[in-house]
Amino acid sequence: MDSELMMFYNVENFYPPNQANVSSFGLYNWDEYKYSQKIRKISNVFRYIEEDFGQLPSIIGLAEIGAESVLEDLTNDNSPIHNYEIIYQQSQDSRGLSVAILFDKCKYTLAKSQILKFQLDDSLEFDTRDILHAEFLFEENKFHVFVLHLPSKRNRDIKKEKRDYILEKLHETVQDLVEKKEAIVLMGDFNDNPDAEAIQRLCFDRNQQPILTNPFEALYEKQQFTTYHGKTGVCFDQILFTEDSLKATFNIQTIVPEIYTNMRLRNKSSKNSHFPLRTYSGSRYIGGWSDHFPVVVRFGKQQ
Repeated sequence: MDSELMMFYNVENFYPPNQANVSSFGLYNWDEYKYSQKIRKISNVFRYIEEDFGQLPSIIGLAEIGAESVLEDLTNDNSPIHNYEIIYQQSQDSRGLSVAILFDKCKYTLAKSQILKFQLDDSLEFDTRDILHAEFLFEENKFHVFVLHLPSKRNRDIKKEKRDYILEKLHETVQDLVEKKEAIVLMGDFNDNPDAEAIQRLCFDRNQQPILTNPFEALYEKQQFTTYHGKTGVCFDQILFTEDSLKATFNIQTIVPEIYTNMRLRNKSSKNSHFPLRTYSGSRYIGGWSDHFPVVVRFGKQQ
């Protein structure tokens, strides 16, 4: 049995070293050395996954990318994904962060890509990260990948209305594709847990029939988390998909989700060893990978 491996990773404030005003976002004394260390560490995450799963993820969704040059450095000649293609467009996010897709161009052909902007109120300045939508061909079968990073829950969840509105509009796009029986993978940092009402609504059509499968709901129920807010574990990073049409596209038999909590990505102190080892803690440079763990789904294919 062969398989397809797909991955999403919020890589935490990944700016190039020459980015202006990064100290205002908490990255004090961000320089070429710290940047090159982070490039090496995130590249190593791909190596670790290849070691543990026996293959590289063929599609990688990323969040909190500060510039296209970061993606170019992640796919340099020394990288395990040096032959991957980049899909990226800068958002109008207030922190200058965007989502991106890296994909194995030996396996997939990019048919087209676009960004989706959903503006709640035209009178307000648009400062929300765009959703990236790519349409791929796999052995002449078409499938769609959406990568998102929804507004955060900071400041007593002041952006909840905006987050819910984006999911509502995305739901309309997803339903249109489902009605055409097209395969969809939707991955990202939802800034909400799988049991949130807006995410639950996303998984059903107008007639309350299920259209998207979210395997991370079961992991969250088992107290498995992708990041932590204070001491509270949350599962904000998720990969959803149209199960039946995706199975047909890839000839899939088994689906296995995982929050990739490899020991090398965790906090080194025994007290907090279940936490991801982040790059910064407040204004203090820690030198870790990210404040999120990657999430992966392995789609097992019948030969």
